[in-house]
Amino acid sequence: MFRFNKIIYILLLYISIASFISVINASAVSASSSHSVVIINFDYGVDPGAVNYFHQTLSYAVQNNDPVIIIMNTPGGYLSSAFSIVNSIQNAESTINVITYIPPGDMGASAGSFIAMASNYIYMGNGSFIGPSQPYIIGGSSGENQHVINAAASYMKSLALEHHRNVSAVATMVYNNTAYTDVEAYNLSVINGISNSLNDVLAKSGYSNYALIQYTENVYQQFESFISNSIISGFFILIGSIAIMLDIYHGSIYLTVVGVIALAIGFWGSQLINGSVVGLLLIIIGVALIFVEVKLGHGAAMAAGVGMVITGSIITVYGITYSSRIYFPFMNIGSYIIIVLEATVIPIGALYLIKLREVAMKKPKLIGPDIVKGKTGTAMTDIEVLKEGVVNVMAEDWSAISDSPIKKGEHVKVVEYVDGKVRVKKI
Repeated sequence: MFRFNKIIYILLLYISIASFISVINASAVSASSSHSVVIINFDYGVDPGAVNYFHQTLSYAVQNNDPVIIIMNTPGGYLSSAFSIVNSIQNAESTINVITYIPPGDMGASAGSFIAMASNYIYMGNGSFIGPSQPYIIGGSSGENQHVINAAASYMKSLALEHHRNVSAVATMVYNNTAYTDVEAYNLSVINGISNSLNDVLAKSGYSNYALIQYTENVYQQFESFISNSIISGFFILIGSIAIMLDIYHGSIYLTVVGVIALAIGFWGSQLINGSVVGLLLIIIGVALIFVEVKLGHGAAMAAGVGMVITGSIITVYGITYSSRIYFPFMNIGSYIIIVLEATVIPIGALYLIKLREVAMKKPKLIGPDIVKGKTGTAMTDIEVLKEGVVNVMAEDWSAISDSPIKKGEHVKVVEYVDGKVRVKKI
């Protein structure tokens, strides 16, 4: 138990150190130069982990009065996360300059286009594109989707107007789900220029001689991004439930600890995306069915529980707004793989559970006077005439008497059982 706790403590310490390592590196770089540019390397999806990443990095930049360049290559993600990041950028722009750069061949797609539009300046490289930007609600009606589209278009137009960009062109990105190449975006005054290297962006911005402070998502932020997928969080809930259930039979504390941690991570991930209450309810019912399997033992309840957890994981994202269809983090290749793994758990887990229950419920045969008579065993002590000794018969020790002396280690046979003692004779 001590060793297991030590591992947990080391893991938590490692995450804590990793969470602050970017800040330490940033401080070291800024100390070497009076002028610095904070580089946000945004090669991630737009999700709760990204919100944490931008908030931390922009806070550092504002505190040190350093301009920021977002090097963007994102397929998009949650619209709510994009709006949170936009809000952080707008707050920072009252103090510092924020620039978005989409390198050659990269993209500022979907929710990423809202983040780019919030920047003071946007530069794109050859072969890159920005948009499409149309949001949609998973499981939403056409009326609900149109409501979100209209709201997002108004938001995008306000960002363009604030930064003196082509309002009608950016509205088309939302209403018609249009994407622009670097040349198209520049000709339509959606962006400020075309640059094929970061050095060129630095030169155009007047930051050529500035030191660069590189930021990437730390371990904690990447973990937040990882569990903010409903399929992933549902998988943690499923594994946690099975671990606790199996520990009921195995009688150890380790699986229970692992199970509780997995459950906490699973519900944490669901909370990060403000998952559907109906989906979470299905997951909880599925977990309850898995625990019912302890009583039933035939595997059906476990199979139904796993199925409900998978269904609940899928339904959890209903009502969540994405931008746009180019990015669907909820059902990517990894999500399908996890669903297959969960489905595989059903027959394997059910069979294993049934076997465990059979072993646990099997009652040992009682050793008593009805079956010990006539059985053979071994004298564990010397037995004198009419004085008690000890013999071992059928793996049990018995008080024994004999009509003739018997030496320790000699083989004996039970003649009869009387008053809690066996009468034996030497073979």
